[in-house]
Amino acid sequence: MKRILTGLLFSAMLAFVFTAPAHGESKFKKDFKTSYEMNRFDALGFLVRANKAIIPGEILTLIEEAEKASDHHEKMAILDLASTMATMYREWHGEGKYADQVTALQKAELAKEEARVAELEKWKKYESFTGNFILKSMQARMEAQKLTPVIFPHWVHRLYYDCKACHSSIFPMKRTNSMTQAEILAGKSCGECHNGQEAFSAKDNCERCHVAGKPAEAALIAPKKAADMGKLKASAERLGTGLNLELLPSKSLPFDKFGNIDWALMRKLKVHQPKSSIKAAVKDDRRDNEILFESPMPYVKNSVFSHTFHTEQIECASCHPEPFKEELGSTVANKAAMAQGASCGACHNKVSFKFADCNRCHTRAIGEDPGKALIRKKQ
Repeated sequence: MKRILTGLLFSAMLAFVFTAPAHGESKFKKDFKTSYEMNRFDALGFLVRANKAIIPGEILTLIEEAEKASDHHEKMAILDLASTMATMYREWHGEGKYADQVTALQKAELAKEEARVAELEKWKKYESFTGNFILKSMQARMEAQKLTPVIFPHWVHRLYYDCKACHSSIFPMKRTNSMTQAEILAGKSCGECHNGQEAFSAKDNCERCHVAGKPAEAALIAPKKAADMGKLKASAERLGTGLNLELLPSKSLPFDKFGNIDWALMRKLKVHQPKSSIKAAVKDDRRDNEILFESPMPYVKNSVFSHTFHTEQIECASCHPEPFKEELGSTVANKAAMAQGASCGACHNKVSFKFADCNRCHTRAIGEDPGKALIRKKQ
């Protein structure tokens, strides 16, 4: 009886295997993939035993598909499927060259991915300080000129200029890595300032910015330990923005508990007076109000957003209508959205203090009189 049931089951499987696919990939591949994803090794065994003639072609098709895959994870998933098919083909039919071929491809892809990750990790330290960017999109061209990538330190520029001085009259309020030497020397992008008048000339001063991997990098990526205060004060004096660290309790640049410069304290104590414009005088738009974001949790204080504080530094157009629509409450502004770079996350965690510093925003006790603040309801 058991032999009869097994025969019937095998016959049913053969009918299942050899049913022609409606369109696209083969019926065998669809069934093999489904059984593989369901960990149905019994079904995989039936499929491999019954389809000896077509499996080599199916393996080669999977290899071609993997070569066209858009990313590492997709490619490895396809090669894993091909490896299972080729390994079972070797076990059932004694031919191992396809398994060896797939294994070699898997090893090569893993080595390629390890090299890619290592390259990313190599540059991570340059952006570990909030607001620092490593500019290396034209790395091959830089290497040909014996130059290393550029470290752009937002914090150095912020000592002398408000965000609105550059955004968005010169740069959009988003990360860009497409500046070229030609446009800079033509007085565009970085060349708006680095012209020998506002700041040092970009011409014949390549080493001033291309410092990644050189001793000069320390002062930019670890300001708490290595900032050259003498040079910073000299620049502030030349630009007329001031840098009076004597007004601070520490008599040095103030850092919060997460190691970021406390710009709010700098502004409150008038340690510096950053310039709001680089070009001719511009209209200085201000909004003098607060928005109170009601906390969805009774044990967390409400968050207060000061338009006054922000519009001292940035243009209204930098936030409205993107990432915030004009109508109060029309944009999702919760922690999850911010963590993905939306709403407040467009700046915070990137060039401004981290969300982990909760008490920087959550300052108003639940039930406390909001005064004239606009109320943003819970989300």
